[in-house]
Amino acid sequence: MIPPDFIDELLERTDIVEIVGQRVTLKKAGKDYTGLCPFHNEKSPSFSVSADKQFYYCFGCQASGTALKFIMEFDRLDFIAAVELLAGRVGMEVPRSDHVEAPERTEHRKSIYQILEQVATWYKEQLRHHASRERAVGYLKQRGLSGEVARDFGLGFAPPGWDNLYTALAKSNHERDLLIESGMVIVNDDGEKEHDRFRDRIMFPIRDIRGRVIAFGGRIIGDDKPKYLNSPETPVFHKGRELYGLYEARHHNRRLEQLMVVEGYMDVVALAQHEISYCVATLGTATSEAHVDRLFRLVPKLVFCFDGDDAGRNAAWKALTMTLPHMKDGRSARFLFLPDGEDPDSLVRKEGKAKFEARIAEAPRLEDVFYEKLGAEADTTSLEGKSAVAKLAMPLIAMIPEGVFRQLMLQQLSTLTGLAEDKLMEVWRPGRGEMPVASQRPVGTPARQTQSELVSPAIAMLLRSPDLAAQFDAAVYARLSVLDECDLLLRMVSAISAGEIDSPALLLASFQDTPDFSQLRRLAEQEALLDVGDLPEEYAGIINRLISKLEFASIQELRSQLVAKPFGELTESERDMLRSLSKEARPRR
Repeated sequence: MIPPDFIDELLERTDIVEIVGQRVTLKKAGKDYTGLCPFHNEKSPSFSVSADKQFYYCFGCQASGTALKFIMEFDRLDFIAAVELLAGRVGMEVPRSDHVEAPERTEHRKSIYQILEQVATWYKEQLRHHASRERAVGYLKQRGLSGEVARDFGLGFAPPGWDNLYTALAKSNHERDLLIESGMVIVNDDGEKEHDRFRDRIMFPIRDIRGRVIAFGGRIIGDDKPKYLNSPETPVFHKGRELYGLYEARHHNRRLEQLMVVEGYMDVVALAQHEISYCVATLGTATSEAHVDRLFRLVPKLVFCFDGDDAGRNAAWKALTMTLPHMKDGRSARFLFLPDGEDPDSLVRKEGKAKFEARIAEAPRLEDVFYEKLGAEADTTSLEGKSAVAKLAMPLIAMIPEGVFRQLMLQQLSTLTGLAEDKLMEVWRPGRGEMPVASQRPVGTPARQTQSELVSPAIAMLLRSPDLAAQFDAAVYARLSVLDECDLLLRMVSAISAGEIDSPALLLASFQDTPDFSQLRRLAEQEALLDVGDLPEEYAGIINRLISKLEFASIQELRSQLVAKPFGELTESERDMLRSLSKEARPRR
């Protein structure tokens, strides 16, 4: 039995508009969405989906229900399969239970939502009436915000002092416990003294897709640290998948076609002040695949906004690699780099809406940033440089879903390197002449091949220190995906990144129900021969040797293809490349 409280939480995390919109063409109609009913033949749309009620209804055939029922009816799945499909989308693991505890847990979650709503109301009251409000109001006015925008985003004020919120709302032990569990109040180590988490800060309520307050972000007034403080993870808040401003953007725009990802809460609000109301911000984390997947399910166009310095461009590259697996045909991504010393708030105040949106429209597209970055990595005027670009680009292009966009990216690489597309594909997949489908092996599928003596130590190191994975970005790991021996290693890296895992125990536990668990446990229990301080260098050395192994195999394959071709049929460019590859085709130690 799947506990009913799990079903309730699953439906709370699932957006029915996203689910139905993947299967039925919907158009915005006021607050709701309409389309042709998929359950009976009709020429005029009578099928309605409510984002607020998370419910669908057909006025023609009276079909109705939640996202779960829709999946069961449309995809023709039984209850268990439909639950597993929805759970997989939002990163939840389906539990099994012999007893039911649903009513208590469901009511408890409702209580957390209610206390957070009370907190949001209290913060708003402080912004209007507290004796220290002038500092907060002055700051907001200095940033150019109107009362209407502050109202739309529910901005508030956490006044200075240790226990203002606690004193105001903790009228009973039950309310005290809810304030602690919701992350709004902190208890000291001896469990006897409570104090407010947020003090002397502008407060930004974070809402879920249904508009419920699930957490807060607080911006300090003045120069104290940290500048921004977020709610901790709670039963209703999981920062790795939520986006600040998403509810407001959808609520404000009836026909949302584009979303822009910016850095912070204030950027979202300040841009909305200038009627650029389609912006969202991640919650203290880098843009993840989960974020990109969620946004692309809502709109076909994304814009990522970054500083124009090296740090901003590095962040853009990471966001780009997260975006590649979701670049289906019909989708687009742009990267807006801001002038030095500017952020979205300052720039839109200086230039105004029209000029800022002109920057967005002219921002480089994903493919431009992609090849500009690779071109900076190697000299594309030389044969060695072209070879290096091909080696860097092919694993990344392989991440793109099959379709016209991936084919065009491949054509551009062919033009840049002078290698025909079929040759590029043969180098990538020796002897097959095809690109791999950009997908990850489902959890529970065993590795295709036992790890080599080179890979097993790397896995053991990750089991001791998961943060080692951060030494290399997604592009490097993507290149290793062609090596079967790296299968488990790459799945571990993916698990570390997706779950923000920093504990060896959590990493091992994440594979507990997979066929790989026994092997991982044996590796984890092996005697450690290296000091923790030596692990980063050793791990980096293994990854670099694997990359060298891959490059050497690619060089050999390309050289063998050119050698097999009659010399008289080789073009001058191919002859030059053959001479160059013959020098490189020596094993690297």
